[in-house]
Order: sequence, then structure tokens, then C-alpha cells
Amino acid sequence: MIRIVTISLLVLIASCSRTIERVPEPNGLIPKDKMVTVVKDMMILESHIQANYGQVGMYYKVMQRSGDSLLATFNLDRKTYEASIDYYGSRQDEMQEIYTESLEKMNEELGKLESE
Repeated sequence: MIRIVTISLLVLIASCSRTIERVPEPNGLIPKDKMVTVVKDMMILESHIQANYGQVGMYYKVMQRSGDSLLATFNLDRKTYEASIDYYGSRQDEMQEIYTESLEKMNEELGKLESE
């Protein structure tokens, strides 16, 4: 689940290089629109866990269990999620769109919460 941060850094670093080796489309690729929602929820989960668990060892264990549980709500497993992250991460424009749309959705949800 820490892969989100890792992939973000990978995309940033890779944007400085001339080419990125594209990962072939995996079986069971998560569709882009669903991936936006999954990434958004994973980012919210990770933020919550970071705020509540100071120790890296504890944070990692809680994030794994909670991330697996979150993925199960989408009928996904970690292997499918990681393969999809790797696929989209090797396509900078698509990954950027996924993160941008995820952030937009979080902002919309925050606006709704603030107006209530």
C-alpha cells in the first residue's frame, strides 16, 4: 500500500528520463474510472493511518491489513491492484490523470462535508 507513494515518486523520477519501459496490460486490469475511486480511497486511508500511527513498523502492518480490506470492498485483491498500478505507472499521462481525478473527487467530497 506504500506503493502509492513509491509509484508517485517513480512517476516523478521517470518524468525526468527520456523513456519509460511500458508494462504490458495485465489480466484483470482495473478500468481507469474505477482506479480513480480506488486510488482516492487508498489515499484517504493512508492519510488516516499516517495521522494515527507514528511507528513505521506499526503503520506498515495496519496499512497492509486495512488496504487489503479496502480492496475487498471493490472485489479486488492486492495482486490485481499492484499490477494495475504498475501498468498505469508506466504510462505517465494516464497515471497523472488518475491522481488528478482522485484529488478532484476528494475536494468535491470535502466541499460537501464542509457545506453540511
